[in-house]
Amino acid sequence: MGDPEVAARRQAIVDCAGANDCALVAIFIDELETAPEELHRALATVMEVDDGVLILPNLLHLAAAGNPIELRQHLLACHIDVLLSEVPKQAGRVC
Repeated sequence: MGDPEVAARRQAIVDCAGANDCALVAIFIDELETAPEELHRALATVMEVDDGVLILPNLLHLAAAGNPIELRQHLLACHIDVLLSEVPKQAGRVC
């Protein structure tokens, strides 16, 4: 991703936090090579906060740790809400 796309994703996360009355503690920017480590750092950080919320651009960002749907369900069971800052695209639709 180029700098403009990183900036747009960062702003979308900030906007999502504001829209959901969340205090933004940290933003983790991952690269392909560091994605698993950055995800684990983000998860460790959110687990230290009561009523933690993890804001991701999309669920694919959880794939570094396994099945994204299962991981989201596990986080929800641990009282960590997972919000998506990007509107999900429907499969098969062309815009």
